[in-house]
Formats: sequence, C-alpha cells, structure tokens
Amino acid sequence: MNYTRNYVSNMEILKIADVFSNLPDISTARLLLRKLKLEDAKDMFEYASDPEVTKDLAWPTHSSIDNAQTFIKKVLSKYADNDVSEWGVTLKDSGKLIGTCGFLWWRPEHAKAEIGYAISRQYWGRGLMTEAVGAVMNFAFSRMKLHRLEAQCTDTNIASEKVLIKCGMKFEGIHRDVVYEKGGFRSLKSYAILADEFLMDRI
Repeated sequence: MNYTRNYVSNMEILKIADVFSNLPDISTARLLLRKLKLEDAKDMFEYASDPEVTKDLAWPTHSSIDNAQTFIKKVLSKYADNDVSEWGVTLKDSGKLIGTCGFLWWRPEHAKAEIGYAISRQYWGRGLMTEAVGAVMNFAFSRMKLHRLEAQCTDTNIASEKVLIKCGMKFEGIHRDVVYEKGGFRSLKSYAILADEFLMDRI
C-alpha cells in the first residue's frame, strides 16, 4: 500500500510558490514580522556577533557586518525565488530588528514543515520569541495547511526548548550526535505539533 499516495489524494497539496510569492507581514501585540532588507544588516550583526546567541545555532558567529549582509542576501534570494523563507522579527514601537523566525523547509506532499528562529540576547526572557513563533505557527496551519509542524534544538538549548513547550509543541525524542557542527557532534531534541493539537489549544 502506498500510504503517501492515498493520504495525498484526500488533501489539498499547495505549491510553495503560491504561498511564499508574496510573504505577508504578521502583526502581534508587540512585534511586526516582515521581510528582511539589506538595511537590517546593522541590527542583525548586533545580535549575530554575540557568541551566546549563536552557540546553539547551526550558523557561525558573525565576525563582521559583511556576514550579516551575506545572510540577508541569501534570504532575499529566497524571496525572489518564491521559496520557503523567514521573517525579520522587529519591535513595533521602534522598528528595530531583534531576530528572525520562519521555515527551514516545507514538504507540501506530506503537509509538514520545520520552524527555526533566533533572537537577540538583549530581548531574552520577555516572551517575544514565543509571541513570534506562535504567530508563525498560525500562518503554518492556516495558510500552509500543515498537518504537522516540527522543530529541533540542541539538547543544551533550554531557552529554545521552553519556547517550543510554551507554544504547545510535544517532545518526541533526542537524536544523539546527529550533526557535526562547530568542532563536535551535537544531539538535537525533536518537537512537533499537529494541526488538531494547535487548534484545540485555541478553542
């Protein structure tokens, strides 16, 4: 039995370009999630050059503003290609970029995707990333019609894990020494939430 073919026949399969061809702004109580722009490089370098921010992330600590510009250019290329991408997370009151939040990949044929995020250490502990992730989750289940949303964090990234738990994600296990990054093997904790679980939390 071809499970995928039978499951897909009963659901709408969206095209990535149809959803990401015009990435909308997302407004929350304190934040505006919007497309990144090259002018954000200074703000991005401010947090991406902090080793405490990047120690549990896949990408290296930025050593110059050129690194931030290169990162943003890659995201701009995704926008241009109508590909899965991320939003810049900005403060509503000042417009300052304090992080990013979005999707690492999307498999429409399986109705699942993975979310990723980063935020300036200056704004840790305020619930801002929980606010951003919750808004992106709503986009995932309403606009992308996901059945399953996944996330991973290193087994040492307690703060990121708390965000996922607060957003209703369920712990599914640890992938031991699953990636080699920054000079060593790292274990990743796996979290996920299903569409009906997401909707139940909001009733």
